[in-house]
Amino acid sequence: MIQKEFIRNELRYRYPHLQDSIRTPEQPVGRPLLFERAAKKYGARIVICFADDLNTLQDTSQSDTLFLCIGTPDESHLLKYDICVLPAEEQTSAVLNFIQRLFDRLDDWTQSLRQAAETGEGVEELLFRAGEILQNPVALLDERGHIVAQSDSMDTTIFAHAIHSDNMQRHACSEGHVGMIGKRAEPEAIFVTLTSGEASYTLLCAASERPLYASDEIVLDSLAGFLRLMLSERANRFFVTQERRENSKVSSAFRSLLTNDEQQSAALATLEELGWLDSDEYAILAIEPLNGDLRAAQANAICNLFESAFEGSCAFSLASVITAVIRTDLLESDHLVHALRSFAAENKLLIGICEPYAGFSLLQDRLKQAKLALDHAGAYDGVARFFDVMESDPASILKLEFPKELLCLRSVLDMARYDRQHETNYLETAEQYVANHFNAVKTAGELFIHRSTFLYRLERIKAQFGLDLDDRNISLLLLLLSFRIVKELR
Repeated sequence: MIQKEFIRNELRYRYPHLQDSIRTPEQPVGRPLLFERAAKKYGARIVICFADDLNTLQDTSQSDTLFLCIGTPDESHLLKYDICVLPAEEQTSAVLNFIQRLFDRLDDWTQSLRQAAETGEGVEELLFRAGEILQNPVALLDERGHIVAQSDSMDTTIFAHAIHSDNMQRHACSEGHVGMIGKRAEPEAIFVTLTSGEASYTLLCAASERPLYASDEIVLDSLAGFLRLMLSERANRFFVTQERRENSKVSSAFRSLLTNDEQQSAALATLEELGWLDSDEYAILAIEPLNGDLRAAQANAICNLFESAFEGSCAFSLASVITAVIRTDLLESDHLVHALRSFAAENKLLIGICEPYAGFSLLQDRLKQAKLALDHAGAYDGVARFFDVMESDPASILKLEFPKELLCLRSVLDMARYDRQHETNYLETAEQYVANHFNAVKTAGELFIHRSTFLYRLERIKAQFGLDLDDRNISLLLLLLSFRIVKELR
């Protein structure tokens, strides 16, 4: 069965001046028949007839039928039936053969795609088959617009216009329906969205080698169905073995923790066994390539490069980005960001980073913060920290309802915790200093301590907690917000 709209669009390529009157374009119809008699009800079929035949039609309840009429029938029939009017000099045998070939071709294509899907050859092979059928490149994009698979080794810039503009958003349609970019008569690309579990994908075909035809929409829709099945049954088809196999157990454990699967207890035990202790501090990173290519080989190459460049790290594909976990601490944050900027520039990457926190709690929220920072990395020399983004737009960040401890500067959290454990007054000192507009003499007087004692505390705050209160670039907004949050957390 093929939709009437598809038949009409294919006929328009053959007959540029086609006249039609179709009221139910999405109605599917079966293979063609020749007109037999005026009293017959044809149902959901394609009927090839002459204008004189149609003028004698007695049964008006033919809403499911698509008539391909050679010659122009009475105008009243154009209001009653779904009709495509063909040139009067056309032959019925030529029209019949043309429509039959359309059905045969689509059946062959569907069978080819089904074989690729059922033999388990993988997503890349399925897209390769589709690319041969469509004679145009086909790509599968994740929710961030990265190419995770494509039909061949063609330059990924072919898809750049559709991926890196608002084209797909502007032409978006519901899942399972084919969208179009560009003019209807000459589209630049067609696409369809699909979901598998919690992941969203876009299947895109670009008009690179030849113009796109109406039949391509059916092939793409059929391909989306097979892909949806493959992704749900064999979710690991995107991944190939990384070179650094010693981290495979670590990455598997972090995947479990970040996806909240049923193996979390086992994952924590595995990490501890491999030396990734809950007492250590870890930063979570989100990484993506500037060229948008996140196919398995490219993604794993980035993971291998990252793990080689940063000791105590693990990188893997997850949640539409390269997710990395790196063992570090708060006092090394600036050094780490500097090293990451060099790495990002050298390898043409963008990186978002969440501040280091102890242990493996709130990992999903920490990854969300890293991905949020990633969205702004281009404005921060390739590497953005979550608090960079929060400082620039605090109102939007606060609406996202992150856990309060993740919205508070780590240095302030650590000071508050240290004060409680050791009965010190570092947090009070910092808060009073900020309230007094960084006036050391006034603050020392209000705290009833000598100025030298106050200056010693400032040095301890800088050395122990990584907070330089005399840094002119310090964010007063984040400091004041953090002071408020630690009071609420007490």
